[in-house]
Amino acid sequence: YYGYERMETPVVEFSELFEKGTGQTTDIVQKQMYNLTTEGEDRLTLRPEFTPSIVRAYIQHGMVSWTQPVKFSTVGPLFRHEKPQSGRFREFRQFEIDAVGESDPAIDAQIILIFSKILESLKIRNIDIHVNSIGCARCKPTYRKALRDYYRGRERSLCKDCRKRKTANILRLLDCKDEKCERLRAGAPEIIEHLCAECRSHFKGVLEALDYMELPYILSSYLVRGLDYYTKTVFEIIPVKKKEDKEDKGRIVSLVG
Repeated sequence: YYGYERMETPVVEFSELFEKGTGQTTDIVQKQMYNLTTEGEDRLTLRPEFTPSIVRAYIQHGMVSWTQPVKFSTVGPLFRHEKPQSGRFREFRQFEIDAVGESDPAIDAQIILIFSKILESLKIRNIDIHVNSIGCARCKPTYRKALRDYYRGRERSLCKDCRKRKTANILRLLDCKDEKCERLRAGAPEIIEHLCAECRSHFKGVLEALDYMELPYILSSYLVRGLDYYTKTVFEIIPVKKKEDKEDKGRIVSLVG
């Protein structure tokens, strides 16, 4: 109904695509990719995520000349080598929609709306929509400096992984689920206070669109995404269990973007 057309991407791509597109400092690249080398010395990887392949196809096939944004939907198997997260296997299926070539905040709000409708169609109606902005290439450095200043001298209170992340990708400290890291995060500076004028205006437009659609949301100041290509709006939709609900491990845990 919203014009997102089906795209299928290769299960195997050149490793360089994910190393550059996803980011050298991410867990995906550092320890989760299934890599192989062919007899011809090509370095290949079983796709760990869809987005780099979709953007590669967009550039390679000249879709920039199409009417923008170009809207894609895709579903299929992905592969992560490291010990999987709870509820996820080393081979798992993922559904994704992408709108490429347009930065209108209404597109961000539309994607959030679509996923909320998908959950509603699956009879999952008790949901919390968490939203935040992580800025852009202009304002992220300012926020990273504020985080480094905050965490300086507090390294011993971080978990082992976050001590490494502090140097490689400090934003990922905000996404850690370790209890002591979560306690320390509570006093960290909020990124929304460090957004540039453009990102602040964009985020205001997203929230206004959600308000117009009467879609309730929660501002989550420390919601981030650790992959290199993420900018501006980030969101997560979490089904909320009522006390009287029975445990149902087959339900969707969360949708992220």
